[in-house]
Amino acid sequence: MIKLIAIGALLAAVAIASAGVCNAQDAVASKAMVGDGKKVEDSKKIEEAAESWISGSVGVALTNAYIFYGLVQDKDSVIAQPYLNLNFKLYEGKGWLNDVTFQLPLWASIHDINKPRPVNGSSTLQDWYEFDISPGFCFSFAKNWMFMISDFIYTSPGDYFETSYSLNLTLNYDDSALLGAFALHPHLMFQQEIDNHSGLALKNGIPYSSDADEGQYYEFGIAPGFTIAEKATYPLTVTFPFTAGFGSNGYYGQGFGYFSTGATVSLPLAFIPKAYGTWTASLGGLYYRLGTNSARFTDNPNNTPTGRRDQGVITWSIGTQF
Repeated sequence: MIKLIAIGALLAAVAIASAGVCNAQDAVASKAMVGDGKKVEDSKKIEEAAESWISGSVGVALTNAYIFYGLVQDKDSVIAQPYLNLNFKLYEGKGWLNDVTFQLPLWASIHDINKPRPVNGSSTLQDWYEFDISPGFCFSFAKNWMFMISDFIYTSPGDYFETSYSLNLTLNYDDSALLGAFALHPHLMFQQEIDNHSGLALKNGIPYSSDADEGQYYEFGIAPGFTIAEKATYPLTVTFPFTAGFGSNGYYGQGFGYFSTGATVSLPLAFIPKAYGTWTASLGGLYYRLGTNSARFTDNPNNTPTGRRDQGVITWSIGTQF
């Protein structure tokens, strides 16, 4: 409990110390051609009144496998992963600090689970493998930078693992203005386990040890891409994500956790009236190369020294922004 209070105090201190709102979505402002000062002022008032300080997204993804930071949770099953992201704008300015947002992402993984539950698992929600809540603050600064600090809370309504808490720090850079069509959109992420474990919790060669030290997770990723027929009613956006994950203090029991690469194709569902939100459908495929321990302890039916290190994930998703 003391640790959770400390995390909350840290988040609040960051929010108070920064006078700023980080939009999770790009704001679309209408521009009116006006001829005198009064009309300009009226136009600004209309725009300010129309812009909501609450935004978000909602949707669902269907996939054949759930791999969490290179750790196979379940596969060869129909897996549904609904999500709801809520963003509350706290400040918006024109200085070095552009905006600050309080974010509340909710995410779940529901499927016909192929892995056994722990002996003490007694929940009747046996198909509800995971439910995550990640409250935090997002700071947009210097136009192209974004920093996020949040508390990742991993829970299992189906009693497959104990609830864990982690402090998460993420830094994103939008290099579109610098590289144009060749922008990489890089990001860095660091996650510190606070209470219980989200990684392997490896100690003395034994995974999921309750007395293992809290581990750390490090991530680097890029997501270059391009859009075909950008001005058409149905432009096609193709991205090529690449992510590499590493760990320390027993998170993987070794430095390298995994890398993944692939492609995602997204198409706006322009036939849906905008009054119902901006809808998009996506289809993506990822290849995972797992570290030895990642595969050995999470996907190793033949009990080999390395497990199945090569994994493939296909995901279809649909969602809307509001």
